[in-house]
Amino acid sequence: MSQSRWMKEGQKVGGLAELAFTAEALEAAWHVVLANDSADGTLAPGTTRFSENADAHIEELAAQLADGRYSPSLLTPVTIVSGTKERVLHVPSIRDRIVARAILAAVTPLVDPHLGPAAYAYRPGLGVADAIQAVAALRAEGLHTVVRTDVRDCFPTLPKDMALRRFSAITDDEGVYQIVAALLDRGFRQPSGGIRAVKGVAQGCPLSPLLANLILVDLDRALLRQGFPAIRYADDVLIAVQSSADAQEATRLASATLEGFGMELNPDKSRITSFEEGFTFLGEDFGPRYPPLIGDHRIRDQARHVLYVGNQGGRIRSSAGRIVVESKDDARLLDIPSSQVARIVCFGSVGLSAGARSWVLSNDVDVIFASRKGNYLGTMLSHAQRYRPARIRAQLAASDGPQASSLGRAIVVAKITKQQVLLERLNRRPGHERVADAVGQIESLIRMVPDANSPMELMGLEGAAAKFYFPCLGQLMPELMRFSERSRQPPQDVPNAALSYLYTILLGECVTALHAAGLDPAFGLLHTDQKNRPSLALDLMEEFRPWLVDQVVAEAAIQRRLRPEHGRREGTDGVLLTKQGKEIVVDAYERRLLGEVRGAIPDFTGTRRRHIYRQAQRLQAAISSPSITWTGLSWRP
Repeated sequence: MSQSRWMKEGQKVGGLAELAFTAEALEAAWHVVLANDSADGTLAPGTTRFSENADAHIEELAAQLADGRYSPSLLTPVTIVSGTKERVLHVPSIRDRIVARAILAAVTPLVDPHLGPAAYAYRPGLGVADAIQAVAALRAEGLHTVVRTDVRDCFPTLPKDMALRRFSAITDDEGVYQIVAALLDRGFRQPSGGIRAVKGVAQGCPLSPLLANLILVDLDRALLRQGFPAIRYADDVLIAVQSSADAQEATRLASATLEGFGMELNPDKSRITSFEEGFTFLGEDFGPRYPPLIGDHRIRDQARHVLYVGNQGGRIRSSAGRIVVESKDDARLLDIPSSQVARIVCFGSVGLSAGARSWVLSNDVDVIFASRKGNYLGTMLSHAQRYRPARIRAQLAASDGPQASSLGRAIVVAKITKQQVLLERLNRRPGHERVADAVGQIESLIRMVPDANSPMELMGLEGAAAKFYFPCLGQLMPELMRFSERSRQPPQDVPNAALSYLYTILLGECVTALHAAGLDPAFGLLHTDQKNRPSLALDLMEEFRPWLVDQVVAEAAIQRRLRPEHGRREGTDGVLLTKQGKEIVVDAYERRLLGEVRGAIPDFTGTRRRHIYRQAQRLQAAISSPSITWTGLSWRP
């Protein structure tokens, strides 16, 4: 990744100091530092002294940062002995750690979207368990050969100047930048009395892991672009491939990429092995079957579920606290407690009895209606989902003014960035040139977004990205499931039929989320107002298409769960999913929405379904107050 890409694509946010250097932010950082120091049961003397009058120290620190009096202290060398090996950490003072932690908390949401699908360390909501499951998934895919390596002396060899340039590309707050530069330039006092500079970045500084991620993302991207699926946890790297020849090529690529900015692989910890042979990664012993791939990793049970009904001529009724689904000949197909139903989705000629209608309206259960082919028709909402006049007026003003372009740019970047990430995530060695080309074209379109000044221009860029994205996505499918373009009305193959089917369901989710946020789905920012079209819901769903639908369909096809026989052609109506095909994609979609995610939105944890609602709320806040910046989600697997 070139510096120019960072400068053009990097999200610039002024006034970072207003987030990082308030007394409240510094106090929160102090509690993190205190918790870390307390982890081994013994507080360092400096931490103890600070804690005795913490409030006063924090107020003074905030004042120093505000008036420019703050200056970092020298680092303290600390030798850590592990077996026969020694490692020297350069530990900052307690107040410097608080400042660094406060900066870290403010800048992490800005950095995280740049890191991509290979990085698992030092990212909110991701950890060792996620990285282990990602490796298990590669094993399940049939990639049996493994490159196991790490970056030699990562922090001491990290190019400090490059890290600072990358940091500068993300924020234009000169004051924060100067403090970060000062934190990186600190030296330590030698026993002889002189002051010596630290090579690279100090291992004890809270900002060092973030800066390492800013540099090592180049390694991640180089491997993914060439079709080598990689999992990186800090400086620990695993690459899964099909053959020893690919393993050697991946190793050469990784080595050359690191050498480009003065770093190198650790030859003592680099080897080519296999799942059959077994190896250790992140403390886990991998073999042919262990650790197991957990299909419901991060899925949290919920009390209520979505009811999908597509039996033509069937009927939904309410009876004695239960929801009953009957066929057209009155056969009972389903009978469940009404307390378990959160939402109902009806496809085609499905009836709703008077009792069921009364129950859904009285219990705030929305009903989404779609045609038998999967086209969205409308949504039944209770009176509780009513509009708020002030929000609607703000929405109308936003849709006709410059705010539409500003929010539209954020929406388009969020969507096509996720398209890029998904292609990289699915990319494998055969045919990787196509992915590399598509991703390069998409990146060039992302760089054009800031110069787009109208919804029409933005939709043009979005459409141009789709022309590269969908053919590439189609070629990543198994041979019998490949497609060359996105076909809609009607879909011409099973993957396109599955995409259309799930897009309809997702659109209904977005309509409901906007109503819940007090917005009218009809008035869009990017999509123009048209009769019977929920334009704002189409805007909201854009970034969720790759994240929630495209990945589900692609993985179902790659794993051979979705196959050609799951579609049927009906004359000129194109290809429709069979009953089994619908069940397969709906089940996979629901499982993905039930997965719990942290870190995709700052300071928010919830299921992926809850993220739809949260983004609708954030969009409402941005529409109501132009000073609030709306951003897309950070990718989470």
